[in-house]
Amino acid sequence: MSIENAKANLKEFGKELGLEGLEFDENNTCILGIDDEFSLHLTYEPNSKRLYMYSPLLDGLPRDDKTRLKLYERLLEGSMLGGQMAGGGAGVAVKEELILIHCTLDMEHAVSSALRAFAPLYVETVEKWRKICRDLSEGREESPSAPSAHQRQPGGQPGGQGKPQGGPGGPGQGFIKI
Repeated sequence: MSIENAKANLKEFGKELGLEGLEFDENNTCILGIDDEFSLHLTYEPNSKRLYMYSPLLDGLPRDDKTRLKLYERLLEGSMLGGQMAGGGAGVAVKEELILIHCTLDMEHAVSSALRAFAPLYVETVEKWRKICRDLSEGREESPSAPSAHQRQPGGQPGGQGKPQGGPGGPGQGFIKI
């Protein structure tokens, strides 16, 4: 049943894009080019009944160890609990010199519009992280429009409602009072 749901999601997503007839190939994958900038890979995995969405963030890792470390640190900050990566995360294929961002959608219980509804956030997130990775790998500081984890308020959004109230070291030391 889940593969049918994944196909229905892909079909509805295709209608939204004006691309009638989108289908998974023999590997349960569909690859779309986004604005001639990057590719969006959609792969249905039958064992987990999930639709995996993944896209390249950077092709070619920085040669300089210090720059590469800074890039990895920033990716790890952003991946923490998926807070800055649309609920997903990032992975590095060192030998292939490739960084991917990924998210999943559960197809067992998803409505047929789940992919269509989620895709705009995913694409926006990919665009943001491609810029961050490119800037850091080229030795530029990140732009202020993309705050890092330590600049964000708890709750994942700047100025979020959850404010640290107390913890092991006193006020503001890592716990959110509920």
